[in-house]
Formats: sequence, structure tokens, C-alpha cells
Amino acid sequence: MVLSDLLRQIWPQQNNWRLAIPLLICALILLGVPLHKAQAQSAQARGLPPIHWPDVSKLEPDVRDQLTEVEKSLTAAINKPDSTDAALAESLGKAGKIYHAYSLTLPARECYLNAALLAPKDFRWPYLLAKIDQQDGRTDDAIRRFLEASALNPEYVAVELNLGNIYLETNVPAKAEASFKKVLAREPGNAAALYGMGQLALSQRNYSEAVNYFEKALQQAPGANRIHYSLALAYRGAGDVTKAEAHLAQRGTVGIRVTDPLFDQLPDLIEGERLHLVRGRAALEAKRLEDAAAEFRKAVAAKPDSVTAHLNLGITLVQMNDPNAAITEFRTVLRLHPENSTAHFNLAIVLATQNEHRAAIEELQALLKTNPEDLSARLFLAKELLNAERENEALAEFLRVVEADPDIEEAALQAATLLSRAKQYANALNLLEKSHARNPQKTDTGATLAYLLATSPQKDLRAGARALPLAQEVYQTTGLPQHGAIIALALAELGRCAEAAEWQRKMIGLAEQKQQADLAAKLRSDLKNYETKGPCRAAGQ
Repeated sequence: MVLSDLLRQIWPQQNNWRLAIPLLICALILLGVPLHKAQAQSAQARGLPPIHWPDVSKLEPDVRDQLTEVEKSLTAAINKPDSTDAALAESLGKAGKIYHAYSLTLPARECYLNAALLAPKDFRWPYLLAKIDQQDGRTDDAIRRFLEASALNPEYVAVELNLGNIYLETNVPAKAEASFKKVLAREPGNAAALYGMGQLALSQRNYSEAVNYFEKALQQAPGANRIHYSLALAYRGAGDVTKAEAHLAQRGTVGIRVTDPLFDQLPDLIEGERLHLVRGRAALEAKRLEDAAAEFRKAVAAKPDSVTAHLNLGITLVQMNDPNAAITEFRTVLRLHPENSTAHFNLAIVLATQNEHRAAIEELQALLKTNPEDLSARLFLAKELLNAERENEALAEFLRVVEADPDIEEAALQAATLLSRAKQYANALNLLEKSHARNPQKTDTGATLAYLLATSPQKDLRAGARALPLAQEVYQTTGLPQHGAIIALALAELGRCAEAAEWQRKMIGLAEQKQQADLAAKLRSDLKNYETKGPCRAAGQ
């Protein structure tokens, strides 16, 4: 029996590679627009720092017109001699919010800063500046400005929630707790604050307290299924395994959003395709697939040649189990942009799930022509070639992946399996030895190496004395009966048949205990070899 055959029985998960192909969800990225120096320095006339207008020449017509009008209106407001500070601050803030909505953070920041200079008691401008700082990773500036905004408007709950989350992320638990408790004093049912308190309790191993907060948060926001994962951790810490497993099974990706009226209004300022992209992305993240598809279709209608809109619509349709429509969207992207890697990859995934392996291979090969360093695509290609029974080509691709990144264990194991099928046993062992030396902690590599050392059909390559400690180390780490069975194989190779039989019986009992009937049957069959009076080595081919 060759390596690949026994791998199917010892490691059934290694044959699940078709199910392990990741769905590459492309992120929706709002275009960053190059900035240039202001064409007019009219702000200086009022003692304000200049604003650097964004270059809008490459944007879609609706957006270009909107931002051009923003620049004209704001310039006119700045130049208006009788404009009050309050009125100009409002104009600057309005322009800043529009730029912020389009992720044009430099002019947005400059508008907010000028608005804050003119209206120092208006909490909106330091607050929105803090949101930009938070987004840009400028934590100290964000904290300073959130505190300033809180002093100006203590009743705006989102300020303390943002502070609490920053303190939680930067490991300042006392300040995080103070912020969350301020929120709960005003709004006892605030889900975001309850969740934050639960995270604090969990980090401090106060598991029963964490359970209490997470349960309350889930009651307030039942659709936020990410809470289930935190609850599972809390229940596990509290020793309630049954509830931990129940919540783990319900975990998802939808989190709790901080209710923030000032910041949440920004997307409404966006016009054209981008408004629908932003709304579609939000719906997709919340798993509201019908709403997401509707918004992405509106984005396509607003801009039929939008690569981003077609990509996101295709991804949404995949999740809605409409593969044919998704294929149409991905092919549209490739018609618009023939070298789009994301479209090639996602299209290959859909084709592969429909067993259209030849077509999936063509998409991946097209991707690799322009992006030969994309190892995810190359590994995917190798798997699809194997699916198409083109084993020599698959082996070549697996070996390319291993050469580029020896730490990708799956590629090394698949290559070793294919080398063994091709009766290149020495090459298979050499590959596994190198992989094991590089990553001795990887148990699947260690198990595969031990198995081949104990059972290689090329008997002069067998080394039971080397296989036995390897197998023992792997089994000590995993405790899996399929790994323990390799110990019996190594003992048999060393001629220690009685010990091999005794160990095999132990593994049969363990497999039965784990309700692995097929594995137990296979081990019973092998047990007969160890109970014979003659040599009990694995048969060679």
C-alpha cells in the first residue's frame, strides 16, 4: 500500500483539500485620490491654514462634480468678507464631512481643524478629527481629541464608547472600565458598553462576570452573532463546556456597532456609485445579502464599468448560492479588466465548486501569468490539477510552492504523496526530512515522515529506529489513534511484533471510543499482520 492510500485512512482530513479552498472576499476600497497644493490660498486671508484640494480629474462624473462644487462653495465662503466665524466653521465642517465620507482624509482633517479654530466650543470638530486619528492609528491624538469632545458634550455617548474601545485595545483596563461604566450609567442597556465590559472581565479571567455582560449584550443585540464566540470563551473558562460548545456553534462575523449619529451620517453625503458601494459593503458585512445585492446592482447601474461594483456583486451572489449569476459578474470584471487577479481567483473558486476543474485551471493560469508570486493561487492551481488527475503537473506546482515558501505544510505533504505515488520514495523522504527539520513542531509532517520511514515500499529506505521516536513524539502531542497507529508500524519494522500488536489493540480501543468505526476496522485488519508468527513488517511493493 503506497503512502497516499494509507493517508486516506490515517488522515482523512488531508483529503478534504477541496473544501479548504478559501473564498477570497475582496475588500471594498474607496479610491484614494492624489492631492496637490491648493490652487488658491484664500484661507490665509482669515488667518487659517490653507486647504489642499484633492485632484478629482479621474473620478466618476457625479463625484467629480460634487467635489468640485464643494471646493467652489468653500472658497466663496472663505472669501466672503462679512462671513461670521460660526458660519464659516459650518461651511468648513460640511466640506470636511464630505471629504471624510470619500476617505479623503487630508482635506477632511484640514477642514475640521479650521472649523475647530473658528468654533472652539463645537464638539463635532474635535470629535470627527478624533475619528480620523483613530482610523489612521494615531492613538494618542485620538484619545486627546475624544477627551476634548467629551468635555464639550458629555452627553454624546459615542465619545466614551470610542475611548473605552481604544483603552481596551491598548491594554489600559482601568480607563476602559471607567468609560464603559459612564455609558452604562446613562444607558444601562447599551450593547456596545456591555460587550466592552464583558471583554474586560474575560481578559481578567472573571469568567462568570464576563458571561453576565455578554449575555446582556446578546439580549440587546441578538443579531450580533460575534458575541457567541466571546460567550463560548467565557463559559469554557467558567467550566460549562456544554454551553461553551452551544455558543461556539452559533458564532458569526456580525459585531456590535457603536451608535454614532454624527459619524453614521457621513455615507449619506456620498453620491453616485460610491454611495451604493458603501451601503452594499455594510449590508454584506451584516450578512443582509439581499440588501447588499440590491445596493451593488444600483452601483452597477450608476457606473456600468465599475470593477469594484461587479466584483462585490459577484461575491454577494456566491454567498446567495447563485453561482451562475456570480460567474457572469466575474466574467464582466475580466472583460473590463482582463488582468484582475481577484476576479480570476473568485471565478476559479466558483468553477471548482461546480466541478469545472479545467475551466478553473485556466483562470488560475491566467492569474499566475501576471502574478507569478501569488502562492495562494499556485497552491489552488496545484489542487485543481490534482482534481483533474493531471498528477505530474500538480506535483510540479506543489514543488514550486514549497520552493517559494517551505513553511506551507500542505504543499509539502501533497508533494510527498505524489512523489510516493510516482515511486520516487527517496525524493519524498528527502522533502519530508527537510520540512520536518525546518518545522519540527508540525505534527502532520512528522507523522507522514515517520510513516514513510516505517513502511517505504523501497525497503532499503526504511528506518524503524528513526520512525519510532518520531511517531511517539507526534502521538504524545496529538493523542490521535491514527497517529498512534504509526507507532505500531515502526515497532513492526523493528521486528517487535508483540509490542506492535499490543499497541495496535490500544489504538483500536481509542478509535472505538472516539466513534471512528472505519479507522477501527482498518486497524483491526492491520492487527493480523502483527499477530503472525512470521515477520510482521509492512508489505512492500
